[in-house]
Amino acid sequence: MDSNGLSPHPEPGPQSRPEPELASRPSTSSTQIAVDMDSDPEEDLYAIAQAMRPATLQGTNPDPDPDPGQEFELEPGPGPGPGPGPGGPFAFDDDMARYPPSMTSSVRDHVYEGGLRYHAYHAGKYAFPNDEIEQNRDDMKHTMTLMLCRGAYFYAPVDRVLEDGGEVLDLGTGTGIWAMELGDKYPNSTITGIDLSPIQPTFVPENVHFFVDDFEEAWVDAEDKFDFIHLRHTLHSVKNRQTLLRRVLHHLKPNGYFEAQELALIPLCDDDTLTPSTPYALRDYVNYMAAGMRALGSDAHAIHALPGEMRAAGFDNVELTTHKCPLGTWPRDKRLRVCGLFLRTAIMDGLRGLSRRPLMALGWTELQIEMFLVDVRKALMEGGIHAYFVLHVVHGRKPAS
Repeated sequence: MDSNGLSPHPEPGPQSRPEPELASRPSTSSTQIAVDMDSDPEEDLYAIAQAMRPATLQGTNPDPDPDPGQEFELEPGPGPGPGPGPGGPFAFDDDMARYPPSMTSSVRDHVYEGGLRYHAYHAGKYAFPNDEIEQNRDDMKHTMTLMLCRGAYFYAPVDRVLEDGGEVLDLGTGTGIWAMELGDKYPNSTITGIDLSPIQPTFVPENVHFFVDDFEEAWVDAEDKFDFIHLRHTLHSVKNRQTLLRRVLHHLKPNGYFEAQELALIPLCDDDTLTPSTPYALRDYVNYMAAGMRALGSDAHAIHALPGEMRAAGFDNVELTTHKCPLGTWPRDKRLRVCGLFLRTAIMDGLRGLSRRPLMALGWTELQIEMFLVDVRKALMEGGIHAYFVLHVVHGRKPAS
């Protein structure tokens, strides 16, 4: 067993040692849904994912300072609420009827390829779909990340600033769930989320705003505007990180913070269930995906270089925190088992959409991709391999002068 509690579930022994408690506040009720790990974990996972948006809507305010000695548990929510189906406040408006008429068709429309739906605004800039499957994956990754970080929405020391009222920019906001929950958590702050896809709900906290935009183009915001700029699970698709970091630095207030959170796309293992010589289709898959992303102009492994690039750009107090996220339900630790189930399901559900553009950029045909994914799916479900990915959280401060 390692210090992160990543011990195989079938192996008897003492309970895993918990990770150190963090100073950041715990998550809102959207990630505190009851999970009975003695029941079917797959059913529990989807119960959590289905309940996330309604729980955010209900605006519950759980105890912000639980006993730090308590085990990290998912507590029951306040009760049933409106779901994401037709007519619910969190329904996604596929026909864009509720969005302002000033939005051009290039923003409201979608591009369809091979039965998958992609953004139309700056079409092709982002390699992955924006359909319902991808939205569900985004929400699963959101909850998984919060659980890995023990409820912390960020590690940058900006809590006091946001309590008093700050300006936050969420780059590549996706479904907007992080921005909405942060808006509930810090009602005095203003949260702005931007994304290439208009897939955010139309019912949001009054201090949260969403815009369709490309954050790799020039920003219209004033210099020194934001107290905190956030980027999560998107760095792998950034084409020019140096330009982005200069732009972030320019638009942060003095002493403002930038933070990026990203899974390092390398399956690792701390025991001999996976060695460099072990045939493992998932490892082959991430290598091909990295090559495909390079062909499309971005770097799937960008998170490894980010701390050094931030220092070179002019950030100070750059810090890196890592968390191991298991792939599957093999750990004994309950929290990590749920995280591993989220990760495995998020990858499994998104394989086709994740793979199409990067692998076709390498010259693969759709038939070749589908045949290869058969082995990848088998590898994902291989419970005898104790693989994990590492979540990197990097934050740094804009100097005061």
